[in-house]
Amino acid sequence: MKRKSFNSLSTKIVLSIALVSIVITLVIFVVSNKINKEAFHQIEIEKANIIAQTIEPLIALNMYLDMEDKINQITLQLIENPNILAVKVLKNDNIINYVESKEHKEEVGESFVVKRTITQPNSSQATGELVLIYSNKGYKKLISKYTDLTALLILSLVILLALFGIYVKKLLYPLRQISKLLKNYSPNKNIEIPFISQNNEIGLISSALNNMQKKIMQYSKKQENINHYLEEKVNEKTLELRAQLYIDTLTGLPNRFSMFNDIVETDDGALLIINIDDFKEINDFFGHIAGDIVLKKFSNRLKNMFKTNEFAKLKRLSGDEFALLFIQKPPLQEFIKIAHKLINDVEKMIFFNDNNEISIRVTVGGAYQIDGGLEKADIALKSAKKQQKSFLLYDENLNIEGQYKENMEWVKKLKRAIEHDMIVPYYQPIFDNITDKIASFECLVRLIDDEGKVISPYLFLNVAKKSRLYSTLTKIMIEKSCMHFENLEYDFSINLSVEDILNADTVNYIKAKITQYNVTNRIIFEILESDGIENYEEVSIFTQEMKKLGCRIAIDDFGSGYSNFEHMLKLNIDYIKIDGTLIENLDNDISAQIIVETIVDFAKRLNILTVAEFVHSADVYEKVKELNVNRTQGYFLSEPRKSANKE
Repeated sequence: MKRKSFNSLSTKIVLSIALVSIVITLVIFVVSNKINKEAFHQIEIEKANIIAQTIEPLIALNMYLDMEDKINQITLQLIENPNILAVKVLKNDNIINYVESKEHKEEVGESFVVKRTITQPNSSQATGELVLIYSNKGYKKLISKYTDLTALLILSLVILLALFGIYVKKLLYPLRQISKLLKNYSPNKNIEIPFISQNNEIGLISSALNNMQKKIMQYSKKQENINHYLEEKVNEKTLELRAQLYIDTLTGLPNRFSMFNDIVETDDGALLIINIDDFKEINDFFGHIAGDIVLKKFSNRLKNMFKTNEFAKLKRLSGDEFALLFIQKPPLQEFIKIAHKLINDVEKMIFFNDNNEISIRVTVGGAYQIDGGLEKADIALKSAKKQQKSFLLYDENLNIEGQYKENMEWVKKLKRAIEHDMIVPYYQPIFDNITDKIASFECLVRLIDDEGKVISPYLFLNVAKKSRLYSTLTKIMIEKSCMHFENLEYDFSINLSVEDILNADTVNYIKAKITQYNVTNRIIFEILESDGIENYEEVSIFTQEMKKLGCRIAIDDFGSGYSNFEHMLKLNIDYIKIDGTLIENLDNDISAQIIVETIVDFAKRLNILTVAEFVHSADVYEKVKELNVNRTQGYFLSEPRKSANKE
């Protein structure tokens, strides 16, 4: 056991390292003790530099102020430092101050000089020089000793390292031989490792390496099979992820990301965006599952329509929106013809869901330039919907960007007007056609711009709705109108949209204000006849609550394209305001006369009063009276005015 321990390679290395470490530690200890003195000397030099750096600005300032007595005080204070042998101040190469200590002459040659340029305050211009003579006793003697010690240290280290290197090289020779053999090792090649017979760590390592080789060869064969399997799985997963990124899961069509890539790679193409009109109604009526079925069937039919066109790539952009990207631009007329044929073919499509027939219509926006094509086609699509056209090709003359900018400007004007209290009501009289006296006033919103100009709601009301400022305008009109009529004898009316009625916060605000100003028995709410008024249940709840408070209800713009006499029956209204489109040519339009007469007759049977809006001439006014309309409103009788007080 003792022999084995003695022959242990690790033991030999450890003992050798320990011996060398002890010797090196002793040498370093002795030398470092000496070197510390040199380090202290270096600190003294740094001190001298710091003193010069610190005192230079003070001397520079006094020099700049020609206060030489102050400079002398500073140098005398400096000379009190036992390490400073002399101080010299020069101005333009002339000595203006010089002091030295008693020890200066005794220590000539045992000192060092520190110089610092004196610069003018707040300037880099040199005006003089500061010279410090600093004591350095024993410096040369220390240098000599440190040189001898350093030489001894280096010689000792070299000898020790050389001896240690020779010994370690001899010890590690077997390992070097093994490493050469292993340099070109591969799992499929067997290498015979020598030195197995040695009774030390080298022998153990050699034996272990031979055993490891056998296990590696076995493992390598298994790993090759696993790697091949994993490679196949990675390829499958990559294809799957790529499909998820670029393929729409519902329809199997390439998606928006795919189209972006194709647009980048297309030099001269064209684009159609296809939007299914009112697709939300299919989801609401038949359910989302039926909607998804329609989308899948629709996408399949689109694919069949363009399967023979190798230059047309069909994409699904979003829920009910598809795109047809032409990577090679067809002639313009053919491009337009393709769009119209697509629209006509879609109109002929019928989809079935649980024995129900579902028909769809589409709106198409086109861009004949691929640069910015997606934005341009989308602009054309939105413009087509706005103009109620089935197809529109992007044209610079559409000026949609200009409209967006104009809308943003109106939003700014609206916000500024709200902030500066420049939204005001104007009051237009409504006259009784029997007494010719004012029966009530309609409160009409106006915006006063920065120049004091009165702006009609025609220019900003739609923008207010889109920018969510509409409810704010309604609240302003309610507050100011109720306040205005609080102490007046007239009835007055305020326009409300269905959006206002369905907004609980707005309704609560209305109730609070009409009660606060005590106008519940004189206010009339004019509900705009528009999409949404057919939500009888919600609208009826509002009208019933208001009528309980004593308010009255009118339907505004009755007859403007969506009229339904059912409104009169279900909403328990008090007034019908006949739309201006029926009134403007009432004096010579027979059809309009018949419609107005029918409305008046029906209203009388229900004890509902009628009001003719936009009466603009004497002939129209006389015809309104002839048809027994109860009241008249229009510029012929009176324009809207700032106040409802008698003028």
